[in-house]
Amino acid sequence: MLASMTQDTLIDENDSIKEKLSPPAILFPTLSTLEPENFHYLIQQQYGACWGTFKFEDFLGNYPSEGRPFLYVDDNIDLHVLHHFMINEWKLQTANIVIPILSSSTRHKPFKNLKIVEPLKKGIRNVINASQVWFITNGLDIGVPKLIGSAFRDEISLRRAEDTWAKQMDRAPKEHKTLILIGIVCDDDIKDSINFHSTKDKLKMEIKVPQSERAQLSLNSDHTHFIIICKLPIGSSSTNISEIKPTTIDTDNKLLEKITDSTGNVTNKFRNRFEAFLHQEALQQQIITPTELQSITTNSLSTPLNKSNSWSEDGFPMVCTLVHGTPETIELVYRTIQQEIPIVVLKGTGSAADLISFAYEEINTKNKKISEDDYFKVELTQCLVDEYLELKDNYLKRNEIRNYIMSIVKEADKKGRKFLSFIDINSTAPSLNDFHKFILSALLQGQKTVTDDKVNVESKQNVSLKQIAELKRNAQIKQNLQLTLDWNLPDLALSEIFQRYDDMKYSIEEELFDQAILKKNHETFVDLFLDREFVLRRYLNSDKFISLFNRPKDKDFLIITSLEGILSLTGDEEEVPKDFVDKGLNKIVKRLTGINRVFCKSEMDNNAMGFYFDDKSDKDVQKQNIRAEEKALQHLIIYAILMNRKQLAKILWKHSSEPIPLALICYMMFRKLQPYCHESYLRSLIEKQAKEFSNWAVGILDKSFNEDNQRTFEMLDEKHPDWNYMTTIELAYHADNKEFMAHPVCQKWVIRQFYGEITPRELSWGLFTCPKFLKIILSAILIFPMWFWINFSPIGQVPSVSKKASDLSNDTKNDAEIESKLGEGKKLAEQIDEVNVRQGNDIFQRLIPRLDGSAVKKSKTTSHKKQLNLFEKIKILWSAPITKFYTNFVCYIAFLCFFTLAVIWPSCGNLRLDFFVWFCAASITFENMRVTYEKYCSRSSLPLRRSILEIIVQIIFLALFLGFRIVGLWHFGTCQIVASKAILGVGLIYYYYRLLFIFLPINSKLGPLMIRLRYMITDDFFTFLQLFLIFMISSGVAITAVVYPHHSLNLDLFSKAFLSRGFMALFSSDMADLKQQQRGPCSINATIQTEREYACLRLSNGPSFKYDNPDAYEQYGIPSRNCNQTSWIAWFLLIQYFFLAKRFLTSLLVAMFGLTGARVQSQSQQIWLYNRYEILMEYAKRPCLPPPFIVISYIIMLITSCSSRCLLKLKEHIDKKNYSTIQTLTQSIPTAKNNDAKTDEFKNTSNEVIQNRSIFQRLFSCEPCQKVIENHKNKINADKHNWKNDETNVYWKYQAKEFYAKTQEADKVQEKSKNLSKRTINMQKDIDILRKSLRHVSDRVLTSEKILIDSQILLEKIHSIIKQEDKSLPIYPKFIHMLSRESPYIYTNEARFPITERHIPWKVSFDLYDPTVISLPKQHDCFQDPERLFVEPDLAIEPSVTTMTDITTLLIDYKWNQVVESQLPDGKKIIIDRTTWIVTSEDKTSSFYRLDNQLSIPLNPMGRTGVRGRGALIRWGPNKSIIAVITRWKKHHDQFTVIDGQRILETLVFKDKYTNDWKLPEAKILGIESRYGAICRSFHELAFKDNDSEHSFSFEGNDMIKYFESFARVSISTFETTGFESHMAYQGYIDDLRNTDNAWVETEIWNFHYDSNIPFPNLRQDGVAIWKDVTNNFRDFLIQTSILREITRIHQAFFK
Repeated sequence: MLASMTQDTLIDENDSIKEKLSPPAILFPTLSTLEPENFHYLIQQQYGACWGTFKFEDFLGNYPSEGRPFLYVDDNIDLHVLHHFMINEWKLQTANIVIPILSSSTRHKPFKNLKIVEPLKKGIRNVINASQVWFITNGLDIGVPKLIGSAFRDEISLRRAEDTWAKQMDRAPKEHKTLILIGIVCDDDIKDSINFHSTKDKLKMEIKVPQSERAQLSLNSDHTHFIIICKLPIGSSSTNISEIKPTTIDTDNKLLEKITDSTGNVTNKFRNRFEAFLHQEALQQQIITPTELQSITTNSLSTPLNKSNSWSEDGFPMVCTLVHGTPETIELVYRTIQQEIPIVVLKGTGSAADLISFAYEEINTKNKKISEDDYFKVELTQCLVDEYLELKDNYLKRNEIRNYIMSIVKEADKKGRKFLSFIDINSTAPSLNDFHKFILSALLQGQKTVTDDKVNVESKQNVSLKQIAELKRNAQIKQNLQLTLDWNLPDLALSEIFQRYDDMKYSIEEELFDQAILKKNHETFVDLFLDREFVLRRYLNSDKFISLFNRPKDKDFLIITSLEGILSLTGDEEEVPKDFVDKGLNKIVKRLTGINRVFCKSEMDNNAMGFYFDDKSDKDVQKQNIRAEEKALQHLIIYAILMNRKQLAKILWKHSSEPIPLALICYMMFRKLQPYCHESYLRSLIEKQAKEFSNWAVGILDKSFNEDNQRTFEMLDEKHPDWNYMTTIELAYHADNKEFMAHPVCQKWVIRQFYGEITPRELSWGLFTCPKFLKIILSAILIFPMWFWINFSPIGQVPSVSKKASDLSNDTKNDAEIESKLGEGKKLAEQIDEVNVRQGNDIFQRLIPRLDGSAVKKSKTTSHKKQLNLFEKIKILWSAPITKFYTNFVCYIAFLCFFTLAVIWPSCGNLRLDFFVWFCAASITFENMRVTYEKYCSRSSLPLRRSILEIIVQIIFLALFLGFRIVGLWHFGTCQIVASKAILGVGLIYYYYRLLFIFLPINSKLGPLMIRLRYMITDDFFTFLQLFLIFMISSGVAITAVVYPHHSLNLDLFSKAFLSRGFMALFSSDMADLKQQQRGPCSINATIQTEREYACLRLSNGPSFKYDNPDAYEQYGIPSRNCNQTSWIAWFLLIQYFFLAKRFLTSLLVAMFGLTGARVQSQSQQIWLYNRYEILMEYAKRPCLPPPFIVISYIIMLITSCSSRCLLKLKEHIDKKNYSTIQTLTQSIPTAKNNDAKTDEFKNTSNEVIQNRSIFQRLFSCEPCQKVIENHKNKINADKHNWKNDETNVYWKYQAKEFYAKTQEADKVQEKSKNLSKRTINMQKDIDILRKSLRHVSDRVLTSEKILIDSQILLEKIHSIIKQEDKSLPIYPKFIHMLSRESPYIYTNEARFPITERHIPWKVSFDLYDPTVISLPKQHDCFQDPERLFVEPDLAIEPSVTTMTDITTLLIDYKWNQVVESQLPDGKKIIIDRTTWIVTSEDKTSSFYRLDNQLSIPLNPMGRTGVRGRGALIRWGPNKSIIAVITRWKKHHDQFTVIDGQRILETLVFKDKYTNDWKLPEAKILGIESRYGAICRSFHELAFKDNDSEHSFSFEGNDMIKYFESFARVSISTFETTGFESHMAYQGYIDDLRNTDNAWVETEIWNFHYDSNIPFPNLRQDGVAIWKDVTNNFRDFLIQTSILREITRIHQAFFK
């Protein structure tokens, strides 16, 4: 069916164009100057082109409105013209990479493993979504083009679904890469479905393409563009195209020359030319000459490298893909390799792909050059013949294809470039989902590296040429990086770009870094760029930072949490405001971290430009650069957190020189962002991210502590200017990071800060030990105990003093104990009371030298270089936070004692005592206010909310205390004694409770207990109260309403309902009002019907409902409205309330307390260590004296502050005056300017003069003033150099990178463990495939072994037949074990176990011997009816055909090797002979057969047979029978028949009615008659058909002879008796088909010879009994042939 053309869409433009252009005017200088109409005329007239759209018929028979553009043109078209057409008509975008598909169409074979189809399609979709890609195929609807088209169709469907959903949600559709799938096909291949020759003189058209028939090639409708190549010039009449036979699909793969697959056909020629045009590298391959250099450098070095053309002059990167293929495809691959285009081969798709893969592996995996090996050529040739049968007779083509393959493999790797890459689709290692990765890897590996070698020798001397080469190399690196960024393949960027150009420096452009920052899942590129020294401070200015917030498409997290949640904006703005850096971001960070002014727009811009406003020395500038770089890194990390880019934050954090503070900041920001997340999933995700950064901070702290504990300890006290000058430990506390604060190094720091510059000693007092707090308190109050109880040095820095020899060992031991305690954070926190320095065991030995000062002269601390005097020691002791804590605690206890006494004092109390208590409380409140104010001013991390609330409560109490107790009672006489006592009582309770939260939490036992108690109250008790409130209100109101039905609606009623009956019922059980009425009757007493009906109306005063008519109540017999009514309903309500409130809720509360205690038990220690920091640090900032003595400290602080300010002001004034004086003296002596030494001497002299003559200078030289001045200078220097030496932070940067690498390894291990199940499944599938293959191979091996054994057995049979010739019967048995090994076993389909002659004897070990057990039942057809009674039972467990292991049931009554008498079921006696007739060769006597060692059953004397059991025989062991061989001489016309001088014997044989075989007369010896009687009876029945034989059962041998002799008679002619001979020929083992390992046949053979040829005149004539010649051609049982041979030997008859 041909496609029909829509005539109404045809546009005939030729007439108008011809009027404008004449044929000579077709050639224009450039195509760009042509008008569209002129270009259309050109392409039509010059190349016979026409174009339009294809509309393909769908499965419903409809033609969708969307068409596929096509171009129908001659194959000789100029490719520049085609390029111009594709740009202007098709509007194709520039391709980042072109992927031609090399495959076969007519020889297409479906994939064997269909599971790879979907992954391959997914990989193709990844390619087209990664970058702008052009796929080029043959465009046919078969094979790989069809598969790629289906991948494009799926992608288009998904994009349409996404766009439709976006429109429904009023969102802008996402931007996608343009899908381009170009099909290039010859018109002759599709002429059966589309006819283009009717399109003459038509430029544009619309062609409907119907669905193709089964055997025809057609276009694939999923291609986006088609180029149809005309086989013959359009309009040519030399050949009638319709006469060309249609191209059909060769399903048998027998034809070689196919139109669509031939290398020389039109399509492939055009594709080769078109793809080469796309891949051209004109600019890179040309040699730059000096003339060209001058023109280039005149304009710009970068001009030729930065093109804006839509089609690059350098061509497109190209990677071909080979999928199966034909012999012609191999030639295409060879030509592609010659053009240096890389190819990805899908190994496992068959045909050409597998052949090339096989050759590549063989050549590259062997050391020697097997490419020249004739054997490999032969092997490759054989593979070609096996794959392509048509090459079998075409040896020229076959050798040509073979040489192509070897050339492809040889040129696959050259000059460091790799042009062949392989993907094994049957392997689990590479995933076809990563098809884009293999494509880009092949491109980069096959890319030519731009080096200086591109420049010729003469031009290398020119520096500009090298610059051009460097620019071109940079452009190539940028292009490659852009591809890896688009395809998100950082590992390729590292291995194929950065490592390849490792010897050169390449500056990462900001555009690339923008993409790495903005694109999700591209964070690894940020890591790569930062490792390549990308300068963040130059990159991140304020405008760039704002653009980072505006450019991302996914800003939902930023809008919800930061803009709407924190800034309270609407979130409708598409972009953040311009002042977002200074205002919005600072407010967000302030809300999340509590840190001010983190961002400064001017500072960011100055850092980006390199402007710094500090010292200009090189060292200072370098420090400023490092600090600016760290600042930019911090800003990007905050950006990543606000955008919820966790992985980006991790990558940036890795490069930080302050990893621990930044990790704490990240933890704090994520944790504070969590409440602004509305979705529970997002909240849990943010919580998980915060926990991860917390773990990182703790991990680095722990790692550095284990490596360098001293440096880690010092790091905790470093202040960070970027974070409000908070130290690391303050940041951790401010971030509420309990795990970090509970770390041993942090607790070590806290303990050292708490102890200050002192260390308590521990001295032995015999049986008693003085507590540490008592030592400190007594030393602080009494002073003198500090000489032997206090060591004035920080913990761990005890000075070395000279000691006695007896004390030295003890001191060493004790110091070691201290260090061990300090190293263990938890033990240090739990055992604060035991952290002491022990020095000496005898106090009196140490007290005397302390008192006389001898020891003082020797001691030197690390913190004081000079000897401390008494006042300095007292100051240090009282300045220690631990001293402040215990003195405050003692004073607070004293305050509570006085407060208790004041509260309990009778009546109005004691005025002096009250005023003292008030003063103490006021001093506590004032100190709290001072500490809180200092926290606020110093931007401390300690919390302020609780302190402010506490201050408010204390101020209210002080005001009430002063107004009601002191002033009110003693001055105004208001006599509010109860009120004042109540106020003091409440205040006393508050101050006692305050003791629990101020002093007791520092204890190692009470602290964790308080934590658990707090959780129990906040979590469990409040929950209990909520539940109790529901039960209390409902039950209390219900009970009160029933008991007091008429009670007035007043406060007393609510008190009874909620307080008395509800709340107090938990503690009391007052039920008097439920038992009896207390205030008279409460029920309405109405006798008249009317009164009862209108009772409610009268009691309520009508509609007013005021219930204030007592007369009405009295009228109804209710004396009091507060009466109570007893009722069983009230009891029911009370019981259910008591049950729920006292039993259920109380038990539930106890259970909740238990669960909470168990849950918080593991966290309470950590929380306590965290909370203790606040208490300890608070006392570090308190004055030395506790309240109320703190007033003295305030006075001292005030005096010190004022004097310091005055002194500094005076010093500033004097310095200015001295400076002016020196300047005057210097100007007066100009000669001093020329002499530096004199100038310095003059200045020193003048200074001394000025200082000596001023009284103020003498004041400044005193020690207190010098200390004030020195402290002021240190503060100024600290503010001036507020940044720390960033060079020292390289250590922490290294620690961060090392820790990040370890976490990445852990994440990889975790990811591998997650994918382990998937890999295990894939591996299991591979194992199953291998198992099937191995099973197939094993089956073939077993089959081969079986054939081999059968062949060996057959050879043994032939050998036996040969050997048995001319041998007498007695010596033959050694060769007769042939029929006993015939398989399958007779009457069954069971095969015998293969047995060779070597393994027949039982004495030969055969461990693998495991034959089938066969014991046929007596009902089987192999047994005759008279025999069934004698068939012995099976010794094995049923079924009868079973395995060897089933033989377990044995009959112990069997007497083997004996003759026994037995009885049949009918009572008849039989004689069973279980002896053997087999005789030994030595003494000719019968032997005994062997028994099985385990089963005790007989074993075949001749050896193994391959079957166990009884088989088809009657008895176990020997089955005896007797055979009669009746012979006569053969005569012809009364003449003996003679051959070779020997007469021929004839023997009488009978036809077996069961097998239809001829056999000799035979009788089985069953035991009911003699064996000779049995043969006579059997012969009589067979020969004469007489079943009523009366022959005796007790025949002996002579009787048998006489019986057969009776058939000899006198000749009719001579009346003489016929000659008769009889003798026994053989007695022993018979090779029989029925023999098994446990049952066999033994026979006694008799020969009866008659000279007459007419014996047995009454012989039956029904064909059952006949005479047969005794010759070698007698085909019967093999052993019977041997018997006949023995008979002929006896009679000297013929037998050959």
